[in-house]
Amino acid sequence: MEKEKVAPDTIAQTYFAEKPKQLRVADLEQRFVTNGFPLPAAGQEALNAYGIYFKKQLKSKGIKVGLFLLCAALFLIKIINLFDKVGNVTQIAAFLALTAYALVQGLIWGMQLFQLKEEISSFRDLRKL
Repeated sequence: MEKEKVAPDTIAQTYFAEKPKQLRVADLEQRFVTNGFPLPAAGQEALNAYGIYFKKQLKSKGIKVGLFLLCAALFLIKIINLFDKVGNVTQIAAFLALTAYALVQGLIWGMQLFQLKEEISSFRDLRKL
């Protein structure tokens, strides 16, 4: 009895819907192999699925990264302007907290995007695809 082939889109969608702790192209490739894809085709399908996923993440998180880093820059300018005035300690402290939050959040999302791009490139280089 031969196993029925599952569509590549379905396999990729279920993998990304499970939200694994660490995204690995090789894990998705193994799912394709277990569903009956030959090894070179499974690697290419996994790479294509990750390319689509990266583009979606770049649209959503990329915009957030840009906005948060822009906000951090604007808050930093506001802090510099507030230093000239005496008695604005609470405002300066509030803008420092907002700047730190925006900067850290933007950097975290930026590093996540960079890690995803590096995962794709290292898999491509490793498999020579």
